[in-house]
Amino acid sequence: MSLARQVWLMLCAALLFALLGSTALHTWMARQMLQHQMQLRNEDGAATLAIALSQQRGDPVGLELVISAQFDSGHFHRIQLLAQDGRVLLQRERPAAPGHAPGWFVALLAVSPGPGEAPVSAGWQPLGRVLVWSQADGALDALWAAWLRAAAGFLLLGLAAAALSSVAVRAWRRPIDAVVAQAQALEGQRFLMAREPSVPELRQLTRSMNSMVGRLQALFDEQVRHLEALRLQAQTDAVTGLLQRQVFVARLDAALRAEGQRGSGLVLVRLRRLQAMNRRLGHAGTDRLLAAVGQVLQSYPQGVQGSLVGRLNGADLALYLPAPDMAAESAASLRDALRASLAMVDPQADLSLGAAELRPPADAATALAQADRALAQAELSGPFAVSASAPMAAAEGEGVWQTQLLAALMGQHGQLHAQPVRSADGKLLHLACTLQLQLQAGGAFEPPSRWLPLAVRCRLSAQTDLAALSLALQAIGDNACPRSIAFAAASLAAEGFIEAVRAQLQAVPARAALLWLELGEEAAQHAERVQRAAAAWRLPGLRIGLVHGSARLRQLPALQVLGIDHAVFDGALLQGVATQPAQRELAEGLCALLHGMQWQVLALDVADPADRAALWGVGFDGVAG
Repeated sequence: MSLARQVWLMLCAALLFALLGSTALHTWMARQMLQHQMQLRNEDGAATLAIALSQQRGDPVGLELVISAQFDSGHFHRIQLLAQDGRVLLQRERPAAPGHAPGWFVALLAVSPGPGEAPVSAGWQPLGRVLVWSQADGALDALWAAWLRAAAGFLLLGLAAAALSSVAVRAWRRPIDAVVAQAQALEGQRFLMAREPSVPELRQLTRSMNSMVGRLQALFDEQVRHLEALRLQAQTDAVTGLLQRQVFVARLDAALRAEGQRGSGLVLVRLRRLQAMNRRLGHAGTDRLLAAVGQVLQSYPQGVQGSLVGRLNGADLALYLPAPDMAAESAASLRDALRASLAMVDPQADLSLGAAELRPPADAATALAQADRALAQAELSGPFAVSASAPMAAAEGEGVWQTQLLAALMGQHGQLHAQPVRSADGKLLHLACTLQLQLQAGGAFEPPSRWLPLAVRCRLSAQTDLAALSLALQAIGDNACPRSIAFAAASLAAEGFIEAVRAQLQAVPARAALLWLELGEEAAQHAERVQRAAAAWRLPGLRIGLVHGSARLRQLPALQVLGIDHAVFDGALLQGVATQPAQRELAEGLCALLHGMQWQVLALDVADPADRAALWGVGFDGVAG
């Protein structure tokens, strides 16, 4: 039993005891007073009647008339005239009249005053004595009515005291509840500060909890900052501060395949005659020049959300722009900014720029090849030349793609491609599944990278995700093997999508218990949708995860309130963890951070067996290659 309930029961017991005790004491005192008054009445009645009887000087008829007259007045229950030797000379008695008081009340609080007694004489000769008992039936009714009024009054006072006690209990319970909420929040790595109450004892408790929460939050923030520093060390170039080639290419590929892609641009920058520059300036001078170029390029991600900048090799740098028809114009502006910046370090330095307009579907290799052709043309044109290539058109128009997608979905021409996710001991956790669609009759099944961007553009991502869910649940029913599927962030915004998913899950709860649902990282930008979806889909056994890129590590602690169970990282972002200490330390930090948030940590598409073994070694719960 909780402390609050014990205190509440103690208060109720105290109030009940006080109420019953007060009522009983009040009633007992009223009974004693009433009985005392009746005793006095009996004595007064006996004295008065004795005077009247003495005036009859022993006349039997007169005595009887006086006693009968007094008895008929109705004030007395019994009158007796006794002789000197105790013989009853005259007696009048009436039966007890029925009253309103219940029998238990009469038996418990019977009013029984002693009789009034007075001597009777005949002149100077004593005749005997008279005994008088007053009528007690009305007294019990009056006592019962008084008890009812007292009980009602005390009940009202008890209710008022209970209400005040309830307010008081809630008042001191609030800071305790706040401390409990702090402790529960700490379990989920959330840090709440409670307001200090006015009660001294509770104020000290709250102050201590706030101090502990503050220290833990500082440690947690320091862990996140350290992890961010490790990411920068492992994934950025030390000279320019730009992304390393493998990281840039991986993120470029992910950006080009992302949902909602409508077109983008890629600009390559090549420093000409880098060897001669090294001989002229020395390595330190060349590093300063490269740092100046990197500083100019860094201004784009700071001003344009979604931009990427990276150093591909010693002389080549790249800028990705997530907007269509901006590559050539941006390359010209970048050329002017770089010319001014380089002139301050080495007036003899020059460079070339190649710009490529990209259209979906595209991948990193295609984009780099297209931009490299433009860069080669710029190098032929001389120093600080800019060359731009026209966008590579898709093989089919958007209308054709939409028709093919709808036909594939309507004809159920889809299949799941499974990738086993295993734990360090080789145990199969689940199969990571992606939907492949047969867009042409008799053709090959196309992966999502081929059709997903246009599906999002045509607002068909919800239909494709529902098709993937149906296939996954059917496959689970066939062999009871857990499977995971990823939903596009755009699907969450589609009308009726969350409810349609819930209906499929609730129709087969045993199969849903073996399902891993994962949302794209972009979904985290719409926290309310994710929370609503997680609440609607939450069934026993079902897991909900987030496909996350390591570029936004500072946002991870804020995502723990979304109802997420695990995080999935692309293997390209962790490439080299087996050979590069910085990458390994980054992976260890990710595990420590996310395990502290009670998430599982998974990695997909880890091609190198050594990297897979290293990820298991640092604590990843599941890895797929």
